[in-house]
Amino acid sequence: MTLSESLAQRKSSRLLQSFRAVGLIVDENPVITYRMGNETFLLASIKKAFVIYNCAKLTPVMVSPQLACKKISAMEVYSRKNLTFTASGRVIFVWKRLHQVTVLKGHKGDIQQLLVVGTLLFSLDDANDIQMWDIDTLECIEELEFDKSFTPSVMMHPATYLNKILVGSHEGTLELWNVRIKKRIFTFTGWNHQSICCITQSPAVDVVAIALADGRVMIHNLQYDQLLMEFKQESKATAIAFQTDTTASIPIMVTGSANGDIAVWNLQRQRLESILPKAHDSCIVSLLFLPNEPLLISSGTDNALKVWIFDRQGQARLLKSRQGHKAPPKRIRYYGNNTLASMRDGADGTCCQILSAGQDRSFRVFHTVREQQSQELSQGPLLKKAKQLHVPVEELKLSPITQFAAMETRERDWNNLVTCHESEIAAYVWRFEHRAIGKKILRQYDASHHVHASSQEHHWRLQTQATSCTISSCGHFAIIGSLGGALFKYNMQSSERRGSYPTAVTPKPTLSASLAKITSTQEPQEDNSFIHQHQGAVTGVAVDATNNIVMSAGMDGKLKFWDFCKHLFIDQIDLAIPISQLELHRDSNLIAVASDDHILRLYDASTRKLVRRFRGHTHCIKDLSFSNDARWLLSCSADASLRFWDIPTGKCIDWVQFQQPVTGLTISPTSEFIATTHVGQLGIYLWANRTFFADVFVDSEPNTPTLLDLPAPTQEAEDASKILEIVDLPLLESADVIPNEASLLVSKSLLDTSPLGSNLITLSTAPKALWQTLFHLELIKKRNKPIEPPKAPEKAPFFLPSIRKDASSAAFVSATAPAASKKSSKSTSMEGWASNSDKDESAWAGMNGDVVDQETTNGQQDTGSTSRILKSTKLISSRCKLAVLLEDPAYDAHKVLDYLQALSASSVDVELSTLCLGDFDEDGKKLLFKFLEFLQEELATHQHFQLLQVYLNRFLKLYEQIFIHDEALLKQVIHIGMLQQEQWSHLQQQLQHTLCLVKYLNKIQM
Repeated sequence: MTLSESLAQRKSSRLLQSFRAVGLIVDENPVITYRMGNETFLLASIKKAFVIYNCAKLTPVMVSPQLACKKISAMEVYSRKNLTFTASGRVIFVWKRLHQVTVLKGHKGDIQQLLVVGTLLFSLDDANDIQMWDIDTLECIEELEFDKSFTPSVMMHPATYLNKILVGSHEGTLELWNVRIKKRIFTFTGWNHQSICCITQSPAVDVVAIALADGRVMIHNLQYDQLLMEFKQESKATAIAFQTDTTASIPIMVTGSANGDIAVWNLQRQRLESILPKAHDSCIVSLLFLPNEPLLISSGTDNALKVWIFDRQGQARLLKSRQGHKAPPKRIRYYGNNTLASMRDGADGTCCQILSAGQDRSFRVFHTVREQQSQELSQGPLLKKAKQLHVPVEELKLSPITQFAAMETRERDWNNLVTCHESEIAAYVWRFEHRAIGKKILRQYDASHHVHASSQEHHWRLQTQATSCTISSCGHFAIIGSLGGALFKYNMQSSERRGSYPTAVTPKPTLSASLAKITSTQEPQEDNSFIHQHQGAVTGVAVDATNNIVMSAGMDGKLKFWDFCKHLFIDQIDLAIPISQLELHRDSNLIAVASDDHILRLYDASTRKLVRRFRGHTHCIKDLSFSNDARWLLSCSADASLRFWDIPTGKCIDWVQFQQPVTGLTISPTSEFIATTHVGQLGIYLWANRTFFADVFVDSEPNTPTLLDLPAPTQEAEDASKILEIVDLPLLESADVIPNEASLLVSKSLLDTSPLGSNLITLSTAPKALWQTLFHLELIKKRNKPIEPPKAPEKAPFFLPSIRKDASSAAFVSATAPAASKKSSKSTSMEGWASNSDKDESAWAGMNGDVVDQETTNGQQDTGSTSRILKSTKLISSRCKLAVLLEDPAYDAHKVLDYLQALSASSVDVELSTLCLGDFDEDGKKLLFKFLEFLQEELATHQHFQLLQVYLNRFLKLYEQIFIHDEALLKQVIHIGMLQQEQWSHLQQQLQHTLCLVKYLNKIQM
């Protein structure tokens, strides 16, 4: 199969790999707490996956793979076996940590609730059936059948009630079932025609709290079927919890409501103690008190998880929380690493921060690695104002953001963010360092001066409504595009007006500013300067990297160029079609504009000429983004597609399709990740760029899109070791994307290191540092030489005994020291040379062809005058393993080379140095001759060229004196030199031929 055929049959994206989701905390299913060891964990679902949080810090520690079927509808945990049960549709998935064990099937309807009692699992579906499963065998045991007049809505297990469950119904009645005998043993009176929403066990045995659909909460005694207390709230109670902290002065029950309030009830006085208004922005789905702690965990459908702490009097305050967008985000941009200032300070070296503007009126920053650093940018003391005015906080927030711009050049000095909002005339500035909104507002009039709604002044004010924005690369100025078609410039530090484009739009009093230097750059213009103004709303504005040119695009279909300092009109390009998006890549000065004809056009800002035109989208284009090197242009459309355009070739290199249209996209400054937002999705989805991690080959444009599913969140931990302790997950989640077979085929071909021809020189794949270090070994040793000589050991204190007479070192002699001393005194050999047994020495020497003196072997003393050092067989055993391989009868040059490649540079030097001990070592000279033969044999193969050169260089340096005095060795060295010269001459000839051709083709005189 050819590469083209492989790519044509691809089933995955060429460039995108599913990575993770950011900003998803919890969905509408109730959360579950459980303990393992000394830690308390919280289980929450996020659509088709579940996540486990550590309650101490609310950090995710485990995230499951995504299910291929419906969303998770119910969950339960069996902590003894570390099992997690998740219901999706009519089936139950059983997980062992994050590995799916099996699937339980048998329900006729969608499962609504799961309940673990002992070693039994109960599942309730919307077909009014409850099935009972044995957790040990994971098989269905029984099925509970109910009367047609009883529709189960909720079930729970009363404490200390063995083999019994309590089932509530939509009709308002309760039934107690013995699951062992499969019989209903009691029917409670109940409350007719009031659906039971929730049942919770109280700290007292036999007492439960029952929530009804009409807002009443009943404290009921099951043993006597007696109502003990009754509480009433405006909306129905969706969750109930009892405090079990023994240090509390009053018994407390809390209830959650559909409008997001948490009510705190005093059970002792049977009255409402306090209310936490708008604890969540939408319905509360679960409330859980941690055992014996004054901590309450709450979750809601607003994508928020909060922990509240109670004092002894029952007053609560927010302790910590983890929140995301409550409504889908519309516009996202990576923040950081765009200037040298951020690189110098190092705070944003990893480029992991994403600014996100959502439809929930919030402006957030998400950290893609450490979600603890994700937070909402403050809009001021809105909570205090909301309490004073008795209105929700959301009503006091600014309207949703339509566009924003950021520049971190002067983030330490003043405001560095600017935003435009729906139906807001003014633009607002923010300071990223403080994560808060600024005190000044960018607008063209004095808000304290009120005008009549029908006046011309009021009409002019409406025309100055901010529709687009940008910040200059220096961070000093903001350019705001308006609804009327004009551009206004502001100073970011003072928020003062600094003119307009064209100048005639700005009233004369504004032009006579206090800064004469700025006003002097604005040349007086006549009234006809109005003709250069956009005849419609400005949809995009940008400033080049040198603050020379301002570019603006409008609904009138014109792309205009202005002088940044003089505010003069320079040129325009008329597309005759409304422009919806404008994106500038400042380094390359390329402008991308998207128009209503679904075509992308690329212009050079310097020459103002059309560079590329990209066609392919079938619906309006929602967002654009350049890669860091300006090689790619990414575009997303309302047709749910995302396309990658290669600018040099002018082709589409990848085309992916999602189930939900992409509303915003951004690519990281390192081009490592691509982030997207989608219609109806609360999270930001990260995709890894395959080209950043592997070689990707694209030879044709895709004819059909690749359908991708959205990724699930991934866990985070304090350090890498904890991640390995939690679960072994790959860096890139690939459950929903099949690997690119064509890329794998190409990668395998690239890993093949066999030479293309026998006459070609092939370099080794060994690390460059290995052979470079060996080549400069003397220089490295000289550099690593200690500056000061070693110091003498300090003298021991006078009260410690010492073996040495000078008492310079202390001696701690063991009980076996005398025996050891006695043994050593009988020995006549030197320490370190005759420590091995005679049998081992004889065997080792025999293997190397040496003959051991029989008298020495038999234990007799040598009476000759020869030195014991030279006579000892330990001298022979000092040979290295390289010598053994060279002397091996089954000698193989490839084994010798593989052994040398496995060693470090210093180890290779030791191996070569111990081949021969000097001119007197005849056996060592034989090893030198064998090593020269090894080099000659390997050089003839033309492989591992640079590595063999380094070995030869080191070998000649070590034994050059021996080669000079030995004719046989010198002859062999000369022969290798001739072989070297022959190979180099051939290579030099080929290089010279190539250089001549290059110079000739470039018309360079020889």
